[in-house]
Amino acid sequence: MRFKFDKSKSEQIRKNPNRKIGFEEAQEIWDHPFYEDQRADNPEQYRAIGWVKGKLYSMIYEIREDEEGEYYHLVTLWKSTTKEENFMKKTYKKLTADEIAEIADRGEDISKFFTNKGKIKYPIQRVNVDFTVEMLEELDKTASELNISRQALIKVYLRQALDQHYLAKNKVK
Repeated sequence: MRFKFDKSKSEQIRKNPNRKIGFEEAQEIWDHPFYEDQRADNPEQYRAIGWVKGKLYSMIYEIREDEEGEYYHLVTLWKSTTKEENFMKKTYKKLTADEIAEIADRGEDISKFFTNKGKIKYPIQRVNVDFTVEMLEELDKTASELNISRQALIKVYLRQALDQHYLAKNKVK
């Protein structure tokens, strides 16, 4: 994908305190999932809404051709409006883990990227258990039939045994 733009306009946009980036940085929009539509009054121009340095920007561009083929001519850009931000939040926002980490590094809230319905997990402790060769063969055969590992089979069987134990214990009361 090739881009062309007016370098002086890019510098002018970068100096705007509401925008703070130029066309050079804004090309990052195409590195992530983005929203695209066409202008209603000028179908030759498109709007892209996407992420640049963890912030949402909107860009107007045109698809043009030269002797090398098709390229994107960048016309203007702005920090997305509240309405555009809300639209994008509802439509799509899947960031990479590194992008989420960058947002966290800036001290911004990242809770919107998670369900916040988790639970505390405790460390796993390794234990050694001795089995007879015959029992291991039986476990391996069953694990193979179920297409799971021996370790997974042992965990499943232990969980079932513990559940049965607790059910039986509660029936006695």
